[in-house]
Amino acid sequence: MPIRPWQCRGPHCSQTTSEMRTALLLLAALAVATGPALTLRCHVCTSSSNCKHSVVCPASSRFCKTMNTVEPLRGNLVKKDCAESCTPSYTLQGQVSSGTSSTECCQEDLCNEKLHNAAPTRTALAHSALSLGLALSLLAIILAPSL
Repeated sequence: MPIRPWQCRGPHCSQTTSEMRTALLLLAALAVATGPALTLRCHVCTSSSNCKHSVVCPASSRFCKTMNTVEPLRGNLVKKDCAESCTPSYTLQGQVSSGTSSTECCQEDLCNEKLHNAAPTRTALAHSALSLGLALSLLAIILAPSL
């Protein structure tokens, strides 16, 4: 009876086959266990308030991104999304458009749940400028010679 190349003869054959099965089972278990852990979960939605709608992001997404825009005439717009790349920013608009916008980035599951509003910083800045203007006006009235 001829020996076929895929058949093993001798006492070492059963040990090798058993070791290979164990190694394959460990690799399969590792692949199953690490597969879902590589995907990020983020809130993905667009609203005028702090919206929440959790989704599993594509494998290429490494960030949860929250963009918040506040315009005095249009109101608040919040956009949450999964993102491959993200650059945090805060922008205070110029004289024509007096709104603010911010972009926040995070890398943990559902980390973009809370909304860090851009409006309070703008409001605090406006109050400071108004207070400074009133103080300078009062000082000018006191120090000015009588008219």
